[in-house]
Amino acid sequence: MVEESEFDYIIVGAGSAGCVLANRLVRDGRFSVALVERGRMDVNRWIHIPATYFKAHQSNDIDAVLSEPDETINGKRFAVPQGNVVGGGSSVNAMIYMRGQADDYDDWENLHGCDGWGYKDVLPVFVRQEKNVHLGTPFHGQDGALVVASPEYKHPVNEIALDAALSAGLDWNDDFNGKTQAGAGWYQATAYAGRRQSAATCFLKPVVGHRQLTILTDTIAGKIRFEGRRATALEVKSGGEQRVLRARKEIILTAGSFHSPKLLMLSGIGPGAELNRHGIVPVHDAPEVGANYQDHVGTPVTYRLKENIGYQNADRGLAALKNGINYFVFRRGLLTSNLLAAGACVDTDGDGRPDVQMNFAPFAPGAPGEGPLSCHSFHVHPMTMRPKSRGRLMLASTDPEDPPKFEAQVLQTEDDLDTLRRGVRLAREICEQPQLKEILSEVIWPGPDVSTTVGSNTLDDAIRDQARTIYHPAGTCRMGTDDQAVVDIRLKVNGVEGLRVADCSVMPMLVSGNTNAPTMMIADRGADFILEDA
Repeated sequence: MVEESEFDYIIVGAGSAGCVLANRLVRDGRFSVALVERGRMDVNRWIHIPATYFKAHQSNDIDAVLSEPDETINGKRFAVPQGNVVGGGSSVNAMIYMRGQADDYDDWENLHGCDGWGYKDVLPVFVRQEKNVHLGTPFHGQDGALVVASPEYKHPVNEIALDAALSAGLDWNDDFNGKTQAGAGWYQATAYAGRRQSAATCFLKPVVGHRQLTILTDTIAGKIRFEGRRATALEVKSGGEQRVLRARKEIILTAGSFHSPKLLMLSGIGPGAELNRHGIVPVHDAPEVGANYQDHVGTPVTYRLKENIGYQNADRGLAALKNGINYFVFRRGLLTSNLLAAGACVDTDGDGRPDVQMNFAPFAPGAPGEGPLSCHSFHVHPMTMRPKSRGRLMLASTDPEDPPKFEAQVLQTEDDLDTLRRGVRLAREICEQPQLKEILSEVIWPGPDVSTTVGSNTLDDAIRDQARTIYHPAGTCRMGTDDQAVVDIRLKVNGVEGLRVADCSVMPMLVSGNTNAPTMMIADRGADFILEDA
């Protein structure tokens, strides 16, 4: 006999969004909440030391969704790693705290019909959520749960890189989430006092053990059950056993841009032809479920360092001993760093808004999907901020444990390719400044056989070979007011009742920056709507 349990709310996915939402609903005090997570608790010690997240990437706490061969990147498969652990991306990411531009949210409202999602509406949510150690009003809060801080460790190579960026004509920026995003400077991060400040740490841990909260880890969500058009239960599998979770009020999907649309389709909400192909009885024909896929794409420009002053071998031998003592005894030094502590946001197309983000760091990323190169090196990593290319997700099978079929199309448009061309040229210009030329040796990518001049075919081919995810998939359950939107502006799934999506998949357009902070904002607003409707 299948075990059944009943709760007021069922949240599917304990990533950044799910942790925020669980916190809000449990703290309200009126409702029982089940939080379902396919991964385990964040017990991996490498998660919590800021500089060692790359070791967490080598564990089962992260897995990758692999695209079909993508002709826009010379037929390669586009691999997008995803957190498979409580805290989701916030437990395994590089911790950069960047919300995007004010214009992004105004575009959601003015261009995409998402009334009430303009910058004036979302800024107060960011502020109330934040416990910023170094910055305050009007753009930052200091009384919230999410700890955000400026870097505790500043690598000397990054100091030089920022000087070079100023020499190349960029302005200094003290706050990428403040009045303007443009310029170069130090990133703020969800790391403080030598510890990662994930959504699990800041939002979920304070309510773990609450009598109204049940956390189900290592549990696969299989299918949402409907009575008529109302979502009433979730079928799950845990430890090889089937179980049914019944929802008295609502089911909320916070499983991210791959797994939220996949669960909708498995449950009968999606493109009719796609559902029929898999023998799934449609509950609601929703053509855009899985569509509108978008991601930031980057191409790191890399150089060898003349001297051994980068991150290479920092986790081995005497260097590892020194770093370990500094960290475990004094809570200082390299291990307190998120490794990507400096960067820039630049307007390269002259429209008045930064369109290229650049990360600076003293190591060389390898080919897409591979680890860093084994040499002392430095890179400037330009990436698209508002990509126009769009992909799509479909079902690979009806097995809930299978990843979706994924057509990335990441450089589908000439605009995105041209943005990366401009980004690569600017990165090379920054590296040619006297400050960096003094410490840099030969260029690794693009190599000496690649011309970066305007019109270079060799650069285009090199970009397609080098292009990789920035880990920001979004848009596959698009929010809007039109008939094709997957969710409405209160995050309710159109065409059914008792079901919402409250994660980065609802973004109508990807924000100009990292997605962790906006995802938590979306979940916080979702909690507002849910509690108002309770």
